[in-house]
Amino acid sequence: MKKFDFYNPKSLNEAVEFLDKENSNAKLIAGGTDLVLELNDKQVDTESIINIKNLEELKYIKEDKNIIRIGAGTTFTKIAESDLVNNNAKALAQACAKIGSTQVRNAGTPAGNIVTGSACADSVSALVALDAVLVLKSKEGIREVKLEDFYNENPKQDFDGCYINLAGIKENEIMTEIYFEKTKENEFSAFRKLGRRKALAKSILTVGMVIEFDENKKAKRPRVALGAVGRHPYHVKSAEDILRGKELTDDVIDECLEEVSNVVLCNIGNRASCPYKKESIKGAAREVINSIIDQSK
Repeated sequence: MKKFDFYNPKSLNEAVEFLDKENSNAKLIAGGTDLVLELNDKQVDTESIINIKNLEELKYIKEDKNIIRIGAGTTFTKIAESDLVNNNAKALAQACAKIGSTQVRNAGTPAGNIVTGSACADSVSALVALDAVLVLKSKEGIREVKLEDFYNENPKQDFDGCYINLAGIKENEIMTEIYFEKTKENEFSAFRKLGRRKALAKSILTVGMVIEFDENKKAKRPRVALGAVGRHPYHVKSAEDILRGKELTDDVIDECLEEVSNVVLCNIGNRASCPYKKESIKGAAREVINSIIDQSK
């Protein structure tokens, strides 16, 4: 590991000043679960590291009317254990509880998951299903962007076949917050992942869903998101269209699952893992739908 300058700002504004001064020469560190490995493996070359781990102003989970706001420094463990998140965004709580090991969950953050740009990031498909919005701060001011629109189209392929994207954050920006709407009274969510092991494994695929039901138990506002089966996590709008306005009967669910499988085939059809993933995704998605149905009873 080469030598670098280490900055330890005492406030967010000071961190923004440091980052603006160093710009492309600097990297931010919060949990460090990705960056430290990349530094050790010499995958990242930087002259400066700005430590934002100790900024308490970035560590919060709070309710703001019908919105849940999560500070960018909030760890997976804090989110998984939050009653507010469990009661209003179960998919995210489930995703955060399944990430890595206890040590990784205690140090890592969803914000770090997002800005590293990995298609395999566990928490991101749950956040996409929740229509999450990101808040980014720089010397120029505050910028907000929907999570699904955050990734650009300039990927490179990692050694294990999992795409790593260049995330849509500017070199002088710091992510400060993730927010999304609380689920409504008749709205429910769930998440499932498939990995090579029960823990400490990069996801083979992830599924996050949020479904709002009307008074007739028909899917009023379905949202289906997938991860690790494309260049970035994404909504499956064609599957959402199949569910919208219908009761979740066996036939409707089967049609939805077939569409999800077809979308996976279209997105990763040239990869060796495709035959396995396009079938496995149906099982994971079925578990998610069944969980949502059980919650709605």
